[in-house]
Amino acid sequence: MRVPRFLLLFAILLLLSGCSMMAKAVFGIDEIKKVDNKRIEAFLIESQRTIPCTQIVASTTQVDSIIRLDLDSNQMQHRAQPVQVLYFDGDSLIFWHINCYTQSGFLSYDWNNRGSFDHFPPSPTVVEDSHHSMTLNRYRTIIPELKSTTRYTVIVQWCNVLPKVSNKAVKAVATNSKGRDDCTVYLLNADRWWVDYLNKK
Repeated sequence: MRVPRFLLLFAILLLLSGCSMMAKAVFGIDEIKKVDNKRIEAFLIESQRTIPCTQIVASTTQVDSIIRLDLDSNQMQHRAQPVQVLYFDGDSLIFWHINCYTQSGFLSYDWNNRGSFDHFPPSPTVVEDSHHSMTLNRYRTIIPELKSTTRYTVIVQWCNVLPKVSNKAVKAVATNSKGRDDCTVYLLNADRWWVDYLNKK
């Protein structure tokens, strides 16, 4: 499936040369320069009003390790996205969605724009891990705080670079998993990696 031109432009603006004013306004992009623990905690408190969840703040090294689970350049680009939603059934990754594929219109975004969240677990999106490297056990070797014992484990990787998109990701998961007791949700904050990245630009 071809990526819309606007998404390619957005990704280039965000990852390579900074963000246009229009993109900042529409997507709520914030080129964060330092880790703000109060802001991270506020996101958790707001999210917990929507869904029971546990916050983990990843180090720069941990996010680097996730990005480099294998050296396939396409997968590395996907794993470097600020906001991601991953569902695991036991050890197996069964669903992976990233911010670059949330576009539902020229200047709008929706995590459920392909109807993936209409049933539980969500249906696969255009994002696939062809090497099956993203197992929950591999994640746990990097993030040992992932200690869920339920059948399903959901990770919402989020970042204050895209707070609006992050919030919508949490709400999509909350709606999708409402009423289930076999699902544990983690919020994995990647601010430290992005602060380092943006400060090196």
